[in-house]
Amino acid sequence: MNTTQTMTSPVRTAHKPIRVFWKWSFFITAVVLAFFMWQCASGLLQGRRSSNEAVRQFHQQLNAGEYEVICQEASEGFTRSAKHDELVNFLNGVHTKLGSAASESLLNIGVNANTNGTFITTRYNTQFANGLGVETFTWIKSAGALKLYGYNVQSQALLK
Repeated sequence: MNTTQTMTSPVRTAHKPIRVFWKWSFFITAVVLAFFMWQCASGLLQGRRSSNEAVRQFHQQLNAGEYEVICQEASEGFTRSAKHDELVNFLNGVHTKLGSAASESLLNIGVNANTNGTFITTRYNTQFANGLGVETFTWIKSAGALKLYGYNVQSQALLK
């Protein structure tokens, strides 16, 4: 028996190399990253402007002894943290010990957006009539405006 075997070669198909469009991927990633950076920067700038205005208004009201107005305009979170009378007494004590706020300069700003809202925390070096103080304000963005959510002041003049 004579057997002839013919070997058939496997069918070869022309495979195109898979092209990774790395240039386009890099470009799209860069555009998306630039967009997010722009959003963050504009949010910080807007937060800075808004918080500066809110701090100046707070100081005007503090200097005028309008502690009730500060509490009324603050967020529920601020007034929930202590009794209304305690807050008014605290603000009165700050004004009595430190005197009127003369000028402030922004030290830093932080923005935190979560499911509870957008919170802006700012720290200021503030020159009061009786000494220098470091104020920390926490604002919550509500209906396009900032409402006071938290306030802290540190100063050697408070210890006297």
